[in-house]
Amino acid sequence: MRLVITSIFVLISLITFGQNPVLDDLWKLYQSQNYEEVIKEAKPHLDIDSLKVDLNLLLGRTYTDKGDFKSAIPHLDYIVNNDLNNSWRKAWALGYLGTCYFMLQDYDNSKKSTKKCFDLNVTKNATQYAYKKILMFGFDDFYKDWKIVESDNFRFHFQNMSDSDIDKYISSREKAFKNINEFFASKFPKKLDFFVWDSREDAKKLLRTNLGFADPSSCIVHSHFQQTKGHEMTHVISNYSTKMVIKTGLINEGTAVCFDQTNQDKEQIVKNWIKNNDKQVDIRMIWENWKDYPEELTYPLSGLFVKELINNFGREKFIEFFGNQTYDNAKLVFGERLDKVIKDFENKTNT
Repeated sequence: MRLVITSIFVLISLITFGQNPVLDDLWKLYQSQNYEEVIKEAKPHLDIDSLKVDLNLLLGRTYTDKGDFKSAIPHLDYIVNNDLNNSWRKAWALGYLGTCYFMLQDYDNSKKSTKKCFDLNVTKNATQYAYKKILMFGFDDFYKDWKIVESDNFRFHFQNMSDSDIDKYISSREKAFKNINEFFASKFPKKLDFFVWDSREDAKKLLRTNLGFADPSSCIVHSHFQQTKGHEMTHVISNYSTKMVIKTGLINEGTAVCFDQTNQDKEQIVKNWIKNNDKQVDIRMIWENWKDYPEELTYPLSGLFVKELINNFGREKFIEFFGNQTYDNAKLVFGERLDKVIKDFENKTNT
């Protein structure tokens, strides 16, 4: 989704400004995610009146994507206060102000800005962006009766749960968080907003997707109350362990399964699948073609494989590799021994 939104921004900018080489080059640089260079190149042009609004939008968007939310706000505010025509620029500025305030845990201003973007209804894409955030952030009227409880590391949102069950739930999730982050040692921009749904059907109807899932960039989890303690939480925690460049299904989902805090016999599940389907597993093939294989195999298998990598190469090497989860990077970080580890894992699994 983030890549799609980025492309929309760049396309709008290039079409709108066409012949302006400064803006064209900066949006292209932004698309390459070279955020430091965008900031460096854009700032000297901020005094040019004809570029002020557009460059402030670019810088606000860049700082937001970079995770520097405080620096983004003045640039986005400039657009909101100076775009008197209520153009698409103002809509996007309001949308991203909503994100910045949310990440700074200023939920009132986040809700106001996001809803203003939605109500402005200037462009389809900006309106859809705001609506998605309204749903994800818990700003829709559907959530008005939910109970919000904060703990050390979470801001929980409960759809329907008794006080005694809430206490047990929070205690178990805090314990899981500490267990998982003992390995990752991640630092977070905010507490995790953890939405605990009582009804899968309600979630599917409102969010138009199945539970559970995480949005690591926003420190958000939406989960059914009966789902595993650690899976979706791990997606958020691991995301802040290093600079994330490329995620792959085998490693990203495998990490969440590995740290899901259950006692599930994943090895037996995989062996049963192999026996029932009369097939052998090939890690390289699954690594490169994750979506071509069924989840009943890939999830437990990937959890076992990630555990194997950690056991063989240790925490420090795993974290070094984790930001770029491709096989090529694994080979670079783990060395020639990686292929033997894969082969031994396949032999053990397939017999």
